[in-house]
Amino acid sequence: MKGTLRGRSSRAAFCMLGAASLISAALTSGCGGSPPPAASAKPAPEARDGRGERRATVEQREQREAQRAWCVYLEELYERATEQAKGWPKFEQCTQMTTMASPKMLRATSECSLAALRRFDGDPFTAAYAEEVSRCGSEAMTATTLPRSDLAPFMAALCGRLAGCGDLDYDTCRHSLEDGLGPQLERAIGAMNNRGRQEVRACFGKLACGGDLGPQISACLEPIMDDLLWLPG
Repeated sequence: MKGTLRGRSSRAAFCMLGAASLISAALTSGCGGSPPPAASAKPAPEARDGRGERRATVEQREQREAQRAWCVYLEELYERATEQAKGWPKFEQCTQMTTMASPKMLRATSECSLAALRRFDGDPFTAAYAEEVSRCGSEAMTATTLPRSDLAPFMAALCGRLAGCGDLDYDTCRHSLEDGLGPQLERAIGAMNNRGRQEVRACFGKLACGGDLGPQISACLEPIMDDLLWLPG
């Protein structure tokens, strides 16, 4: 049964155990709790000296290492689900891929999923094991939730756009959105790496004037959330 996962395509099988729970958890509609609104201070500019370059180098290394940890998990899952005794043909391809997940979130998901796989007996492509991996993703997102203070630049982009459109006063917007959508945004954006966060922030600054805000925010988040985990095609 080379190259197959017990009659299922590898894409379908990995998807069942991968990103779906992360996306649904982050895009939950409705309002969360109501923590005190953050101050409307503007974010500090990015450092342009050597420290910024060193930080970028460290982040790139951490991203590669976290991606490799995810590939180790996928390789062991492949070996369990096929007659392949050792090795996964797409392992090297996997290690070269980049996603929108933060290294911390990606590593936590990988290590938890691998531990769950090693504890699990029998066919991993079952509802019971899918539930275990969903728990791993949910716990990883909880652990990487963005601090409320770090949400400021995203709120500034959103409310700056709405205020510029004349749709809503800036301060009223900040207080209203932080109380209502803050917990969901903190959870979703916290799971992203810097590249994903930059794309979301840029998208927030281009929302259509006068449009329904909820679907537009979801449209900014969904492509990034879809790209948190690399899965074989």
